[in-house]
Amino acid sequence: MLDFLVRGGWALWVIAGCSILSLAVTLERWLTMRQADVDSEDLLSKVSAKLDSQDVDGAIQVCETAPGPVAETLGIGLRKLTFLERIGKRPEEIEGGIVQAMEDHGGHVVDYLERNLNMLATTASLAPILGMLGTVVGMINAFGNVHQMGTLTPSAVAGGISEALLCTAGGLIVAAMATVEYNYFVGRVNRFVLKVQAAGTTLVERVLHSQSKSRPTEVVGSRT
Repeated sequence: MLDFLVRGGWALWVIAGCSILSLAVTLERWLTMRQADVDSEDLLSKVSAKLDSQDVDGAIQVCETAPGPVAETLGIGLRKLTFLERIGKRPEEIEGGIVQAMEDHGGHVVDYLERNLNMLATTASLAPILGMLGTVVGMINAFGNVHQMGTLTPSAVAGGISEALLCTAGGLIVAAMATVEYNYFVGRVNRFVLKVQAAGTTLVERVLHSQSKSRPTEVVGSRT
């Protein structure tokens, strides 16, 4: 491997650096998304149980103890619920406020999930360019050797052509890997966003259901 890098010249060294950077980003994003990937159904079940018992603070605590953007988004919605109920908002205003709070937080979720993915996209587009640049430099060196030696022999052009082909191959390999990694993580981000949106919709339904169960009790209590 080191021999290839030496023969490939400076461009191949830069390409190798890009591959290390893309590998580091891939590992960091994989670990981050693995930690963020919680069982949303189980989380919603626990939150719903708290809401059914009118324990909104307990539901918020469930979200705070669970990792990931789904729990964080649900926590934002529940804290908005607590605030709107405290200032005496109507049910339809509470519903709209919860939805708006979770939608506003959605931008932060996408930013968190897509962090550093632009480096993979840059590597995927930059590596072939560096490979072509290394190829041009290698061919220039090959024909420069021919000019210096005054004769066209295999030994005169072999070094430059070898440098050119190594750069081309290295750039294409790194670009292909970065492209696959980028597309994989973009797909995972899209699935996360859909999961967050679905969890938010379910939370609003559970909140409305919980309020509809508690409202008759409050009416009876006021009449007595």
